[in-house]
Amino acid sequence: MPELPDLTALLSIVEERDPDADPLSRLTVAEGVLSDLQGIGDRLLGYLVELARAEGCSWSDIGDHLGISRQAAQQRYGRRWSSLTVADLAQSGAFDRYTARAKQTLERAEAHARRLEQPAIGVDHLLLGILDDPDTLAVHAIAAQGADPSALRADLDRSLTTGPGAAATIRIGPETRRALQATLAETAELRHNYVGTEHMLLGLLRDRSSTFLRDHGIDLEPTRAAVRAALEAFLRSRES
Repeated sequence: MPELPDLTALLSIVEERDPDADPLSRLTVAEGVLSDLQGIGDRLLGYLVELARAEGCSWSDIGDHLGISRQAAQQRYGRRWSSLTVADLAQSGAFDRYTARAKQTLERAEAHARRLEQPAIGVDHLLLGILDDPDTLAVHAIAAQGADPSALRADLDRSLTTGPGAAATIRIGPETRRALQATLAETAELRHNYVGTEHMLLGLLRDRSSTFLRDHGIDLEPTRAAVRAALEAFLRSRES
């Protein structure tokens, strides 16, 4: 069985992080190492919860296995489930059905969170990642409702705040996780076997965590109609 890092290995990490630290400063460095280890542990448990849920296990199933209630299971593991990064979820297979452009949207959302020194990808970072690419069906659906996507993007970027400093790993925030779950629900309702930027946009509107689009006159049902119309037009063009 692989061994965990022992005390000697951990002391070596402290030494490598700050070779010139005095005895008291080493305590601070060690606290940072401990925090990083806790973060890795949270991601480990969150990743395994993600795999279990991908296999169809519900929070109730997880709770039954542990001998606790569904609510207690969510309380124990929900925070850890929300500590995963884009790379973690990609490794788990969560984005296997995402188109190349949808995956690039997630990467841009992570880059925006890092640029703004935020510890997590928020729903507005995700929306900004969508608006970055003007040639997607999502942006076309917004434009079909009379909005100017470029102006929306500029307004959104100005409204985003800078945080206290980017973390080494940028997690996907809980509201964004909910929006991505809503994305899958929208994909299922449209009976599509892929996840595109249009589904991500619908997921954001369905979850309602972000008010930016609604404040600018973009709501769920008109966007659904615009997406369907664009897809039907595309299919007709292929048939002709």
